[in-house]
Amino acid sequence: MTVYKEFRVGGGSNPLGFLGPVIILALLFFGLYFLAKGIFNLLMWAAPVILIATLVLDYTVFTDFFRFMIKLLKENTIMGILAAVLTFFGFPFVLGYLFLKAIMRRSVKTALKNAEKERNTYTEYVEVKEEKEDESFLELPPLQKSTRQESSKDSDSPYDELFK
Repeated sequence: MTVYKEFRVGGGSNPLGFLGPVIILALLFFGLYFLAKGIFNLLMWAAPVILIATLVLDYTVFTDFFRFMIKLLKENTIMGILAAVLTFFGFPFVLGYLFLKAIMRRSVKTALKNAEKERNTYTEYVEVKEEKEDESFLELPPLQKSTRQESSKDSDSPYDELFK
C-alpha cells in the first residue's frame, strides 16, 4: 500500500483557510519591494560614477537618447512627457541602461576593428614543394557490374513490377 503525503497551506473546510496563501503572497511582494528599493538605492549612489564612465566609454549614447526623447516629444507629446517624467524619477535605471548600452557599443566597435584588421593583414605562408608520390597509391580494382538488374528481369512476380 502506497502512502501519499500532501502539504496544504490553506484548509479546505476551514473558513479562514485562504489566509495562508494570502500571507505567503504578501511576504513575497514585501521581499520584492525591498529588493527593488535596495537596487534603486545602490544605483542612485553609483549614478555619478556610472554617468562619468558612460561618457568616457561612448558619449554618443547620451546624444542618441536625448535625440530620441526630443523626437518622442515632437511626434507623440503625451508619451514624450510620460517618458520624461519616468526618466526623471527612474534616472538610476536609465543611467544603468545607458551604461550597458555604451559597453555593448564599445565591444562591438572593438570586435569590428579586430575583424577589419585581420581581414587587411596577409597571412604568412611557406611554399611547399611537391614530391613525386607513388602513383599506385590510388589504384583501385576494376569495377564489377552488378547482376542484380539482370536477375530482376528474369523474375515475373507482381512485387517486382512496383519498382519498374
